[in-house]
Amino acid sequence: MFKAIWAARWYVLLGFLVFTITLIVTTPLHFVWQFAEPHARNLPVKVNRVSGTLWHGQLQVNAPQLGAVDVDWQLNPWSLLAAKADLMLDVSGQGIRLSTDATLTLDQQLTLTDTDGELSSSLLRPVLQKGRASLQGDFELTGLNAQLDLASKQILRIDGRVVFTGGDVGFPVDGKPIQSTLPLLVGQFSREQQKTLLDINTEQGQAIGQAFLQNDGWGGVAIRRRFLDILGQKWPAQATEETVIFEVSQKIL
Repeated sequence: MFKAIWAARWYVLLGFLVFTITLIVTTPLHFVWQFAEPHARNLPVKVNRVSGTLWHGQLQVNAPQLGAVDVDWQLNPWSLLAAKADLMLDVSGQGIRLSTDATLTLDQQLTLTDTDGELSSSLLRPVLQKGRASLQGDFELTGLNAQLDLASKQILRIDGRVVFTGGDVGFPVDGKPIQSTLPLLVGQFSREQQKTLLDINTEQGQAIGQAFLQNDGWGGVAIRRRFLDILGQKWPAQATEETVIFEVSQKIL
């Protein structure tokens, strides 16, 4: 009998692992949350409620400037055998939506695949109002793929597109309020020389600006004269449409 058990030890071990994983992912989430809640009190968001299981769970968080946000995920339990977590993730709230396939490994590598989402400019209103600016329109994210190192807070790889649907914009120039309308704009994410880049173009592919984020946490934005042309504003000095007329950078991370 013992020889038979020893001969089948790998099947027994596999069965034990499958049983353990099944037990973990089917445990009610509210039962797990009572142990995790004390460690989550310092998070930048407040968890309002949890439901479901670790395999298919839902939670609602209250995030600054976003309000109540619902998070729904499905975990592939077999991915745990490879020491990683494969998730189908959906996030939704007032003026925000995001769906992605995510993979998180033990070395804190987060990979996002086929990420799509929407963001209303109304959520940016508190930030814009500080600069006496306003913006109408929506942002649409499509086909974003990225790899992030959570330990070092660095983006290792990224590609995808974000579209601004167009809308009215207002901002002060020399203390005078300016009102105009932005057309549809297209932003393309890429990585180049240890930088994450967002190239911003018109629908016809004409460059109007570029935003960047370096691995050291410094980020910035550069604007071409063509952007002022779109807004119907004049640049006092001699410059071509391609000339960078405004550039700023600061420590972000």
